[in-house]
Amino acid sequence: MPKRSAVSPERLQELKKENACYVITCYKNEFLCRDHPNGRCERGFFSLFLQVLYGMAFAKKYNLPYRVDFANVRYAYSGNQDSNGSNFWEELMVQRGPSSGFVPIVNLRYETHPLRIWDRQFIRSLHHTIQSELRIQDKLLEKVNGIKEWFSGFKILGLHARRTDHATEVPPVSEWTIMNKIEKKIADFDRLFVATDDEAFLEMLKARFPQKVLAHDFIRSASQKAIHDHGGNLNGILLGEQALLDCLSLSFCQELILSPSNLSYAALLFQPETPYTLAESNEAAWSRRKTLLAYRLNQWGIRKW
Repeated sequence: MPKRSAVSPERLQELKKENACYVITCYKNEFLCRDHPNGRCERGFFSLFLQVLYGMAFAKKYNLPYRVDFANVRYAYSGNQDSNGSNFWEELMVQRGPSSGFVPIVNLRYETHPLRIWDRQFIRSLHHTIQSELRIQDKLLEKVNGIKEWFSGFKILGLHARRTDHATEVPPVSEWTIMNKIEKKIADFDRLFVATDDEAFLEMLKARFPQKVLAHDFIRSASQKAIHDHGGNLNGILLGEQALLDCLSLSFCQELILSPSNLSYAALLFQPETPYTLAESNEAAWSRRKTLLAYRLNQWGIRKW
């Protein structure tokens, strides 16, 4: 039996169609997105972001033009209630793919499933994809440059603490564990940049480390509900922009304390050589190691990935 990730002869023929264009999108239930029958995608920004990177790499491997399409259903980042049909990706990134006249070949799960593989070599390969394929819109790039200027002159420890709904994905560590990791390192840094979805946690850090904490004035949650689970009541494009700016801000730090989450992982993709520590529970660590082991076995031709 071939590996699940192997491209079948039938799929290869499909990819070789004249004017074929590889379409990267969250498609039906291909990515286990339960709300697709209701015309809504519930996934977080960096789950989609990683899928895009994997899709770009797949398309380049098979010499295909590609197009990112997040207009097929309503996403948490689609803008306001009146923006159905808009492709939020184009608000943040320059779209390089063809706009019309192509034969769409929609991505499949095992081609672009956004696994987090915590391996430096693999992370470097995704960093190369970012460098060669991603271009941030100029209006957003101005804000990125402003952050770089704000950070200049400081030696900064970066922290990403994903709280709220993340316990439904991986068991979280305690606040004490995160604080302990900060305490061990903070004396060597001028500032602590904090990216978090939890307003109360940020305020606690500001009280604990006065004059040290840097954070953007972004939308955060006052409950266990994820920010992106807003049901269209917030400007989704703004939420996507803020998530991306938090991630890039982490990549500008000299060292990182990260969560086992997609945003944390993406920060390393932008700067793959940054030293980092993971604040993770035993269950999350075991899940991460299992994924890495499966990746290794797949490389060695042992596992049917």
